[in-house]
Amino acid sequence: MRVAILFNPRPDDDAGAPDDAFEEYDTPETIGAIANALAGMGVDPMPVAADAEFPWRLKQGGFDFVFNIAEGAGRRCREAIPAAICEFLGIPFTGSDALTLAATLDKWVARRIVSPDVPVAGAILVEGPADEPRLRALSYPVVVKPNDEGSSKGIRPESWCASAGSAAERCRWLRDRYACPVLVEEFLPGMEVTAAVRGNGDDISLIGLMEIAPAGDRGEPFLYCIETKRDFRRQVRYHVPPRLPATHLDDIGSHALQCIDRLARFDFSRCRERHHVIARLRRHQASLVRTGLSSGNDALETHPFGRH
Repeated sequence: MRVAILFNPRPDDDAGAPDDAFEEYDTPETIGAIANALAGMGVDPMPVAADAEFPWRLKQGGFDFVFNIAEGAGRRCREAIPAAICEFLGIPFTGSDALTLAATLDKWVARRIVSPDVPVAGAILVEGPADEPRLRALSYPVVVKPNDEGSSKGIRPESWCASAGSAAERCRWLRDRYACPVLVEEFLPGMEVTAAVRGNGDDISLIGLMEIAPAGDRGEPFLYCIETKRDFRRQVRYHVPPRLPATHLDDIGSHALQCIDRLARFDFSRCRERHHVIARLRRHQASLVRTGLSSGNDALETHPFGRH
């Protein structure tokens, strides 16, 4: 079996782009590790860069399958384009289809799909200055982030805002640099947990849950921002399983499976949730923070080929 590894190579820094513009693109070491893992399964892997020429390389390459971790280029539909081209060419591929990839990269759209079945934090989508007065309706503090990006791109310590004025200022900063709408979400104090899910249809299952915690008492709210991720060995501690009662872990796992079902994801996915206390109701609740396809990781796992 001849398998294309469809990916976006990480280029040299572009002086005209934010320093995290290519955060999700992959290094030669990552692609080499995937190729070695696939070769160990008895297939013939071939890296294929997802550039403007890749549709022709896929069509002419005689590939039987595509291992798709391409991030694409552009805005909210960028992850969907490589998958759509594979589908158009009739080549089966790993991961979710174009519709799901487009919906989940757009945080506002993903929230609307899963809510109210899955709890989400209060939020406002700020597309321009005319939306800024609506920020006063939120409870503060908030987190201000690019609406259609992943891997914490655009999320910095300054994304934690304590007032509508500072949130509006951050919205303008992000729109100037990332040229997309900005999502302003109420900050949920509490434990952050990632849920890993695999499978399709009736065979979908929860792989496990992982707590993402600060390394030591930082004396400030913990925000899993881009700087923290880059320095995770020093700033982060991961706990498997999370340090929560079993009933709370069950709730988080249930929400993750609901998200995957409503977003129609395939093969392997992850959901990140915040476990927090709603003081007025005096109960614990986990709320969706982010859902995404696990791709472009330095820590690699081998996944079975999926339905696509």
